[in-house]
Amino acid sequence: MHRVRLAEVFPPGRPPIAAERFELRSDTASHSHDFIELAVVTGGTARHVSAAGEQPLVRGSVTMLRPGDWHGYHDCDHLTVYNLYVSPEAFRRELAWMRAAPHLGRAVHIAGRSGRHPLRLDPTALRVVETGLAETAGEPGSDAAHHPGPVYAVRVGILLCLLGGVASHGSTDATSERTDHVHPAVLAAAQLLENDIQRAWSLDELASTVNLSPPYLTRMFTAHLGVPPMTYLGRLRAERAAALLIETDLSVAAIGRLVGWHDPNYASRRFRHFFALSPAAYRTRFRPGG
Repeated sequence: MHRVRLAEVFPPGRPPIAAERFELRSDTASHSHDFIELAVVTGGTARHVSAAGEQPLVRGSVTMLRPGDWHGYHDCDHLTVYNLYVSPEAFRRELAWMRAAPHLGRAVHIAGRSGRHPLRLDPTALRVVETGLAETAGEPGSDAAHHPGPVYAVRVGILLCLLGGVASHGSTDATSERTDHVHPAVLAAAQLLENDIQRAWSLDELASTVNLSPPYLTRMFTAHLGVPPMTYLGRLRAERAAALLIETDLSVAAIGRLVGWHDPNYASRRFRHFFALSPAAYRTRFRPGG
């Protein structure tokens, strides 16, 4: 039922946003994937299980997961879920403009933490999202060949509604300063980290490269993306490691080196911090056919 690999959800030539509808009557095994998933409950109830803990689901509940995040559904009672899948590369290419929009970029990068703070769409937003998903959901890529432009446009609109809800939901977070604009150095710093996750970055080096002081960069980066720069880098490394654990036979130590974690013990600790499982346990549990 659940797809875990980019190639399964985004065949060549298809739009980088896909949608599917599921009706769940029983528990589902926990699963992971290497793309962004937003799950919208439009009917029934269940318990959502993830590394962030367990949360009740009802109509209007939304869960957001970044690549590598795992989750499952327990105690499903006529649960209806629409999944919106987004390729991470889409946010670096077609949807790159979202990164410069206040709060939208932050919403993307706090995905996966919504399990700690359940998101609920208000009735108006839910009606808009549900209508759009009902019109465009299906087997990934099945409708894109016929009407790729309209389908993609509707799904981008749905994504904006959902990210807007997440941004609004996070407005009470007192741990980070909110801004009405995005400092260009924040976008530059994020791009540097994404382009070279293997590099032994330090906060001082990153700040110097974008011509800001370390404290100011940390404050602005956290305001826009929800986490400090080095935490952001750690998450990027963990996401890449998770994909390699699922997609390759490389050893855990080799994967750690590929993502910039050269000490196997440190790599295991950092990976566990993000996904609540050791790399070996993650591979055993979530690798297809494993």
